[in-house]
Amino acid sequence: MVELEDIHAAQNRIADFVRPTPLRKSHGLSRDLNAPIWLKMETMHDTGAFKLRGAANRLLTLDGQQKSRGVITVSSGNHGRAVAYMSRLLNIRAVVCVTNIVPPEKVKGLHDFGAEVIVFGENQDEADAEARRIADRDNLVFISPFDDPHVIAGQGTIGLELLADRPDLEIVFIQLSGGGLMSGVAKALKSLKPEIRIVGVSLEHGAAMMESIKAGRIVEVDEKPSIADALPGPIPTDNQYTFSMCRELVDEFVQVREREIVDAMRYALTHEKCLIEGGAAAGIAALRKCVDTLDGRTAATLLTGNNISLDRALKAMDLDPESEPEPAC
Repeated sequence: MVELEDIHAAQNRIADFVRPTPLRKSHGLSRDLNAPIWLKMETMHDTGAFKLRGAANRLLTLDGQQKSRGVITVSSGNHGRAVAYMSRLLNIRAVVCVTNIVPPEKVKGLHDFGAEVIVFGENQDEADAEARRIADRDNLVFISPFDDPHVIAGQGTIGLELLADRPDLEIVFIQLSGGGLMSGVAKALKSLKPEIRIVGVSLEHGAAMMESIKAGRIVEVDEKPSIADALPGPIPTDNQYTFSMCRELVDEFVQVREREIVDAMRYALTHEKCLIEGGAAAGIAALRKCVDTLDGRTAATLLTGNNISLDRALKAMDLDPESEPEPAC
């Protein structure tokens, strides 16, 4: 298990590469939900998403021999972007495997940061298997997007910043996919404030971690396209860290629908003046449907990333509000 001291060590290690992000009060959500609501602005990283924290911590732990070999990862976009960015700074070869359903703007972002991009497979399992095959063939260091203690500890630095800025936080809504973000942030929060409540935010479909925790074992789910393209996808059966950590740390789950995410994207643009990707908007969507859960308590969620093209975002937000939107992929 990743411990609090690992997260503090990560915070020190990445300090020259990752700036703390602001925690901004949402006056609109606070008014509408009758509770103090705070937004953690992870969109303000150089790569546009929280993934820079975990990628920086992982790559900074590589020794000289590993750096000379180069790295490879699998990603739905933001983790690969972070690995590519840090690899360029550290002069490391970076290869990123993505699936066919990763949006074009995220693939372009990988190229822009100097990554070698391999598009393979229809889901994360297939892309993951291909990345591991190439790692063995080319003697590259495989970097997991979530099931790695250094990645988890890096994401956990968000939790340290949350409580440093708002020690009075009572409930935090955290996006839940493979569990790297949740494991790290929840570990930091629960270690420093055991009574804080952690809510995992998942999609209505393809909620692999939530379904696995309910079943008591890792289960297969269908990976369907979503405007929140960072959230769906399976969990490998050889998971070592995030399943057990999420099972221990998450107090409850909330699932959000495509339309609720699109509405939250529109809300963020209109009221917060933030263009955010679907995965980031899922946190706002969860807050808006969980007024009873909030019950007036001081709450926060994470605006995890903004790597979505303007055209794709506007297309999604322009959908008929009376109908369930099709995923804008």
